[in-house]
Amino acid sequence: MQKISKYGISSVENALELLLMLSRNETVGVSEVAEAVGIAPSSAHRMLKTLCSCNFAVQAPRRRYSRGPAFFWLGEGSIQTHKTLRKLLGPWLEEITSEMGETSHLVVLEGCSIRFLMSVEANREFRVTSRAGRLYPAHRTSSGKALLSNLSDEEVFDLYSSYNSTAAKEVLGNFEHFCKELEKTRAQGFGLNLEESEAGLVSVSACVKTWTGREIAAFSISMPTVRIKLSDTEKIGRRMIEYATRAESSL
Repeated sequence: MQKISKYGISSVENALELLLMLSRNETVGVSEVAEAVGIAPSSAHRMLKTLCSCNFAVQAPRRRYSRGPAFFWLGEGSIQTHKTLRKLLGPWLEEITSEMGETSHLVVLEGCSIRFLMSVEANREFRVTSRAGRLYPAHRTSSGKALLSNLSDEEVFDLYSSYNSTAAKEVLGNFEHFCKELEKTRAQGFGLNLEESEAGLVSVSACVKTWTGREIAAFSISMPTVRIKLSDTEKIGRRMIEYATRAESSL
């Protein structure tokens, strides 16, 4: 990147160049940032961690980083991705809700939270309502567990260590237990939330991947506890995996 002017502050210029890299690439790594910006890998790592703390970057799988929710707030980067995901994957929610008779959601990971991009409500008087636009702590939701399970335990630790939130403190304070939850999620292939985010609610989620294998979003289905048995969650989880796999052809 060409320097802004002879009066420019190099650290600011480096940070701006890194932001441009994040806006143009799906993910970036420490070594490529160091090479592109012209700084030491240790400095590149510190810059990325600083951007994570400010929500401009989030930890991605395989020790890489992607755009954080601050891009969404500024109306750049993520907002276009979210619009595209709603357009391409939204029709699948209609099919899920039609078949299963419960409210479905399209969800993405934002740091150590998840954001509901859209919901399709069930045609029932007693139903889970839309969560579109809301943020929830990832570790308390089925979609959050599903998306986080694609990271290694070390990557999950690094991610939560980048935040000073109540959710981060909860996870880090009982990290071994959360790792066991993620291991169970990896083994079964879907995330499960048994009244962890909200009393009286159960949800099941599966990840949708791009052709490169990156987990870009999750499908989630939510229902009142009175309409589901614990033994039914395995069957529902398998069905959600099938939907997520089929939906990948849309990306």
